[in-house]
Amino acid sequence: MSLNESINLTDKVVLVTRPQHQSAEFISLIEQGGGRALPFPSIEIEPVALDDELTALLTEINSYDMLIFISANAVTFAVSLLRKLNIQAADIKCDIAVIGKATCGVAKSAGFNVSIRPENGFNSKALLTLASLQKEQIQQRKVLIVRGSGGLDELADTLTDRNALVTYAEVYRRRAPEQDIELKRESLSQNWGTYSISDITVTSNESLQNLYDMVGEPGKAKMLNVHLIVPSQRCVNLAKDLGFKSISLAQSATNQHMLEALGDK
Repeated sequence: MSLNESINLTDKVVLVTRPQHQSAEFISLIEQGGGRALPFPSIEIEPVALDDELTALLTEINSYDMLIFISANAVTFAVSLLRKLNIQAADIKCDIAVIGKATCGVAKSAGFNVSIRPENGFNSKALLTLASLQKEQIQQRKVLIVRGSGGLDELADTLTDRNALVTYAEVYRRRAPEQDIELKRESLSQNWGTYSISDITVTSNESLQNLYDMVGEPGKAKMLNVHLIVPSQRCVNLAKDLGFKSISLAQSATNQHMLEALGDK
């Protein structure tokens, strides 16, 4: 991925809260645009253990009519678990649905035959508008939603209302980092002003809440005055509740949309 030349990030100092393993490309793009990135992961993604319940679920994966991947992480961690069971993506015969272009790209690279994805939109609402997920098509079909633990239930609830038979496969978990990698939370808390941070990017409610909890006073008060970029209206609402003063809504959490929101401010 290359940066759109019209996005000028000169003089921007961006606090990047993406998980460490997912931030390299975004940081590179910020630097291409003339900005400076400060990595400060406020969320960690880790695989779940392959216990008896999950083993039984994944072993019977071809008994489902449709498999829905919620995120790129869902694909990546599911593939790892399936390989432990000697199941390859090419072995899976059910319909494969994804949310968003990034998830679609990861799923295709992993070998899944993706047949259902929204052309416009990057969330569950967009997926739910598709003909193949309407009640006439989805009722009595067995659907396996692959996601992280504790995700939102809107997709499953809506499909259940449409008489689909929905099951979750939770293949990873999210948590607040226990240790900082480079930039330390104590330093942000005590010396926020020395970093000249102009913008903060967060990609989920959980990463935003963790960031708020990780930075103490007096840095927290200064942080709340910095321009914040978020990927959803839910995140806007949380940011307002936490006290952030300047908030921009990106079209999605993808690198490109985050960069566009950075360039617009």
